[in-house]
Amino acid sequence: MSLTPVHLDPTGQVGLYQTEDRYFNLLRDKFGRRFLDYRTQWQDRSERLDWGQFPLSLDLAINSGCQLRCLMCPLPSRPDWADHRPMEEKLFDRLMAEAAEQGLPALTLGLGSEPLLNPRAARWIARAERSGIMDIRLGTNGLRLTWETAQALVDSGLTRLEISVDAARPESYQAIRGGSLERLSANIENFLETRQRLGSPWPLLRLSFLRLPQNMGELDDFLNRWEDQADLVSIQEPIWFPGSGLPRPEKPGRPLAGSCAQPWQRLAVWSGGRVSPCCSWNGEELLPFDSRAGSIAAFWNSREMAQLRSALSQGPENYPPACRNCEF
Repeated sequence: MSLTPVHLDPTGQVGLYQTEDRYFNLLRDKFGRRFLDYRTQWQDRSERLDWGQFPLSLDLAINSGCQLRCLMCPLPSRPDWADHRPMEEKLFDRLMAEAAEQGLPALTLGLGSEPLLNPRAARWIARAERSGIMDIRLGTNGLRLTWETAQALVDSGLTRLEISVDAARPESYQAIRGGSLERLSANIENFLETRQRLGSPWPLLRLSFLRLPQNMGELDDFLNRWEDQADLVSIQEPIWFPGSGLPRPEKPGRPLAGSCAQPWQRLAVWSGGRVSPCCSWNGEELLPFDSRAGSIAAFWNSREMAQLRSALSQGPENYPPACRNCEF
């Protein structure tokens, strides 16, 4: 199989590839002109620095914590890393009501946590679909992807299931993520069998590989194993976060000026309701705002967000410290 690029992030951090021309075509066929307009807006907002009236995507942590201690994640360094508290359902419903009112096109579940630890995940995806959201993604480590969960996700309206693999050898997976690659591989195969049995192309499957010293030389084996089964393959470079198990680089690797479009495109909402202007751990405390106390639209169009956008567009000397950390 040969991979062709679907999207190459301007920062060089993420590349998306496919073996067949399924990803865009299926979403276009399902949602028609609305999907095409959404993708045009996504591109235009970053190029024209026009943030519109509402984000194009929300990233939600529908659960706090995780069951793994991944090397590249700062969560295990926190005292509440294993505290698996779900987002309050009334907060999720409030966000979905505003999403429906504003015509939100996209949603991602799995911000800084493991969403499948929330037993309501599939039901909440169905709630999001009823709110008119087109492109609904869920990012997971895949270790809770049982037969029952796989069927619930296929039935839920989820459009994209994104699983982090990051290794081709069991010992590398154990060193990076602290889990079982054999179990993960079985869960992915079970999901693919379930999707085929139910006769659905949804959700599309994306598998990711994060380049690290611990998996050096395994990318080809990863691709040989999965590229003809996944709808999308993601090859990523690490971002350093304070508190993670990765050493801080000696110098910045990627300038953000002109490439970080997140405050023009998306907002993140953490499980307790706190909002941040990007999906990175680094932006977690950037502009404190509680979504339980006000609307997403009001925050999106606030003076504080306008000031952040202005700072990012003017160059590194104006970046907040959290944004400078992303350059590493």
